[in-house]
Amino acid sequence: MTLTGGNEIQRVVDKVLVARPYRHAARVDDQVTAIITVQEDTRFLPETLRAVFSQTVVPGAVVIADCSQQETASLRTDIDIMTQSAAAQHQQIRQQVTVQIMHVHHAQSFGDAVGKVTRISPLAQGKNALWLLHDDSRPADQWCLERLLEAWSNTPTAAILGAKQLDWDGELLHNVGAYAGHHCLRTLVVDGEPDQEQYDMRQDVFAVSFAGALVVGDTLEAMRGVTPWFGTFGESADFCRRLCLHGKRVVVVPQARIAHRRARFEGIRTADGQPLDADEAVDTSMARLHSEQKYRYTDISGVRWPVVWLASILIMCVKAVRELFRKNRISWCMFCMPWIALCNIPSALGARRRVRNQSVLSYKDLSVLTADRRQIDQWKQATRQFEDQQQGTLLSPLVVAHLRKRRIVRWTIAIIAALVALLGVCAMYWDVLRSLWSGGSLYSTMLAPTGATMGQLVASATTPWVFGVGTGVPAPPTPWLLVLMVASVFTGGHVAAALSLMFFLAAPAMVLSFWALAGVVTRSDTVRACAGLAWFALACAWGLFAQANMPMLTVFVCLPAAFAFVFRAVGMYRTEVAVHSRPSIQAAALAALLFIPVVAAEPQLLFALIVLFIVFLVFVTRHRLMLVLIPFPAAFAIAPTLVNAIRYGYQGMWRQLFGDIMLPAQQVNGAPRLMGIVQIALDLVGLGNAQWTSSAFWKDWSHIAAVAVLVAMVALTLIALGTLLMSSVLRPSRMLWSLIVAGLLLAVISPSVGIAVTPYGQAGGSAAPGMALTFVGVITCAAMVAGPAITHFTELRGKESRVQAHARMGSRIVVAVVLACVAALCATCGVFRAQFMQVGVSSQGIPVVAQDYLAQNGDRRVLAMAAESNGSAAYNVMRTSRGDLIDSSPVQRVRVALNREVNPENDHIALISGKLLGNADSDAINELIGLGFGGIYVVKNSPESSAKANDQLISNITASDGTQTVVNNDEGIYFRLVNIDGVDQKITTDWQQRTQSSVWRQAWLWCLGVIAALYVIVAIPRTLRGNEEEA
Repeated sequence: MTLTGGNEIQRVVDKVLVARPYRHAARVDDQVTAIITVQEDTRFLPETLRAVFSQTVVPGAVVIADCSQQETASLRTDIDIMTQSAAAQHQQIRQQVTVQIMHVHHAQSFGDAVGKVTRISPLAQGKNALWLLHDDSRPADQWCLERLLEAWSNTPTAAILGAKQLDWDGELLHNVGAYAGHHCLRTLVVDGEPDQEQYDMRQDVFAVSFAGALVVGDTLEAMRGVTPWFGTFGESADFCRRLCLHGKRVVVVPQARIAHRRARFEGIRTADGQPLDADEAVDTSMARLHSEQKYRYTDISGVRWPVVWLASILIMCVKAVRELFRKNRISWCMFCMPWIALCNIPSALGARRRVRNQSVLSYKDLSVLTADRRQIDQWKQATRQFEDQQQGTLLSPLVVAHLRKRRIVRWTIAIIAALVALLGVCAMYWDVLRSLWSGGSLYSTMLAPTGATMGQLVASATTPWVFGVGTGVPAPPTPWLLVLMVASVFTGGHVAAALSLMFFLAAPAMVLSFWALAGVVTRSDTVRACAGLAWFALACAWGLFAQANMPMLTVFVCLPAAFAFVFRAVGMYRTEVAVHSRPSIQAAALAALLFIPVVAAEPQLLFALIVLFIVFLVFVTRHRLMLVLIPFPAAFAIAPTLVNAIRYGYQGMWRQLFGDIMLPAQQVNGAPRLMGIVQIALDLVGLGNAQWTSSAFWKDWSHIAAVAVLVAMVALTLIALGTLLMSSVLRPSRMLWSLIVAGLLLAVISPSVGIAVTPYGQAGGSAAPGMALTFVGVITCAAMVAGPAITHFTELRGKESRVQAHARMGSRIVVAVVLACVAALCATCGVFRAQFMQVGVSSQGIPVVAQDYLAQNGDRRVLAMAAESNGSAAYNVMRTSRGDLIDSSPVQRVRVALNREVNPENDHIALISGKLLGNADSDAINELIGLGFGGIYVVKNSPESSAKANDQLISNITASDGTQTVVNNDEGIYFRLVNIDGVDQKITTDWQQRTQSSVWRQAWLWCLGVIAALYVIVAIPRTLRGNEEEA
């Protein structure tokens, strides 16, 4: 007879019963009923059923509990089993085994499903024993049930008999019972070690798994069933705990072997029973921790729960941080555990009450079933050793020597390339380097100098307030100041020194950065070194060093490394032979941290990166979680800027995302206009306004070098097109070309966005960030054409034809030569641009007496002035020794460009300056004192100032009451403003203080600090072993 039904479970059972081979069993035990639970996932059910019917002792009834969502009627059938009579060995007896498929409604767990079966099905009532099986736990051999029954006859006082838990192949151990620990269970078995019968002497234990367990008689009824609240992972532990504390025996039978797939435990089955592939396995850490926490709290008296909960907050935080260092995804679950415990209090009280009411013994009476500290320590040590052995790759000494040799060669070439870049930039800017030792600050026509202290920098970087505009205006902080702040930490708080250090170390850093990215697509050391040098030379050719364009230098340093770690995070990178690529949460954290300076330096890159994030999610079919983790730190780092741009976007404030900390310059930014790619490339190499038809053009070697750079860039792009024809790198090449396209679109859009008003008119955004993103993809694609270039290692080297060797090296040589030519041509162009450098070192500033005055109180200000003509004066509000870089605000420049800058104090200062330029005015001096200013510094040798107008300005200030000349030299004259009231002169800071104490500012800083700290912890290498051969 067969079962006929409509759902998948009934069809599977029918197929197994029909295909069951004709065989002889030792006997059928009518007093044993097997209960097998199953949901929608039926992948393992056929093998489990076949194993049950292949036993030497077959249960008299098999009840299959259908826990799926589909409503079906219960079906029942009888099958014949041929057994041998004990009295007559050669006489065959036909016995029947009843098979029932029974739908179980709303089962919360395995134990809940078993309990409902025992209450409803007559086949499970009045039996001597119940044999409990998951659909994914099959008897590993044909003697499993026979040995359980034999052990029961030898230990008749046992209430439940468990089996040895093995993997699905029946070779590796999961557990052989468990012992009581400190409010937890300890298996004292290394999960995954080979089964060598090393634990077969165990008998009495504290707990066993329900999978394959034999529950004796009315044990379930006597203990009032299983507590479903514990879930499938924890209900057997609670049930066995209540048995032991009630004085009953829990016995493990190591000779009875169960092959357990643990589908839900290992994440290949969802919580509602849906099947998942191994590649789509979900993380079950939360469910396992939750189960352990339920057991722990119900093992403790309810009176102690408040103290335990408070302690758990600290303990879980410490454990979470520890797991972060270990790169374990369980860490975030630990942060949630104390708060989940609060939600479990009502159910936990009921479960604890059942434990207490059924306990007649204490743990002291069960010392034999308790694991002591020595056993636990030995077990933990053995587990660590086994995990280290499993994670490591066993390599022969010859392979190790080969990898070591490759590592030495690789890093030698990388360091040489970095030193070449460092020496090159030092040679080109030797005068700047030499002047920096005098203690000055780096500056250019686009980069303001700095004389700020570390405290002033931190305040400017973390406060939505621009301190240097008038007496201060509310505006989001310039994101790049966060980068400068971190760099200043390494110089002991010397901001000017940090700026200089970043300028010169950017050269070797960007070479090593692109070395890492090129290593994702090729292992050729020559190609990687040439690619890194070409990237550095490109920065020189674009004039980034000549302009001291610190935001773009930051992008050139961090952007390639960020994408290198993105590819490593999802396991898409080349490795040496005998070392395999693997996804890495550590690489994802490093990529996330490296994108912070990229986005902080040039916020406009955020538009392209959002598009690339979506594209990468499409192309990366596995480990997408790694990609999802990457954007958060960068988004939080520029959160004030993003919020301001979105909130006031209807006013046009989204334009601030296209600005940076650099001052707009006509030769770089130009007027807002829509340009083609060719014009953008010409502007980048300094040929934007060149007269191509002029004979003088072709006589200028700098122009010829720039044209050669353009030709080299075109050649490099043509080589990069070859990756579209390489089927072996289909997904990585498409991902890199998405970088190229996104960068080109950004480069076209940015110059058309107005970001400031300058003396030459409106200024547009810079195309350099978009083009940098484009050439990250172009150079990487060119390196990809070189092929893997892996140095193969063979212990016995065979003969290889020269044709094969030359064919393998041909493309590599071509790419290396082209990259080397690009590097040489771009470097030559960079040398010419350095000769017309706009970068220098400022050692000047306001007089020392004025600096001392400002240093005494952060709310003091000095007005710096210079007369440009008889009717025009330039002024700046000074709070440091120089007109400071940290007060440069792209937001404020956009407001001025859109005529949305409302700053009465700044307008008042402009009016006062105009009055003093016209004639002596004591009232203007008093008004300036009323604003909180303590001095006026008139610059004499400013290139924009007029000597005659300056002399008139000085005379007017001198003739005004309330001023006192303190310093008078060739550089300028400093007037102290005398307050007749004797009150300390400082600006009003009520609004500024409200901004600094804002809840939103505190929330942003806390979130940014916590997120950055967590990502830094994850990014710290746990061990260097295994990483160096992938570098």
